[in-house]
Amino acid sequence: MDRKVKASIEPMIGKLCCNKRVWTFKSLALGFGKKIYHGKKLVDDFYGEWEIRTYCYAWRVIKDGRIVCGSSDAVDHVNELTAILKRVKFGRIISLEQLTGFDVRVGFDTGIMVDFLGTVRDEDEGISIFCPEHKTIEFRAGSGWKIISSNKPQPKKLNLEHEQATYS
Repeated sequence: MDRKVKASIEPMIGKLCCNKRVWTFKSLALGFGKKIYHGKKLVDDFYGEWEIRTYCYAWRVIKDGRIVCGSSDAVDHVNELTAILKRVKFGRIISLEQLTGFDVRVGFDTGIMVDFLGTVRDEDEGISIFCPEHKTIEFRAGSGWKIISSNKPQPKKLNLEHEQATYS
């Protein structure tokens, strides 16, 4: 993680976890800091001032060396995972570290850790950190961290070559 990304993430450190939600396809969203009320008809009335989300990465919540819950848990509905998360006291975020070229860990002052685990081949954003002032920090396996503007369209990457895998 370069200095610019570290400096952008630094203001999030110390913020209290204000929301935890598992969405469709077992994607995970964690909110931090002030509650920002959006006025839309959604499950939650607010977002966190800061949000860490994954749409395609596997994830797990760890406490005292045990997995509390994770994206591979067998449940009938994602609300079951959200209910488990709502009972866990996450506390304040104290760290965000890249464990490998694929995986990221978020640490909390209560001993809770959340691991985001890269398990997909493509280079979609694995983790998105939505920051104040229309800034988003993305983590992509293979290419690392990138800061983008969340209120401007991003250029589309043109893929002229289609890679075909061969397995023996």
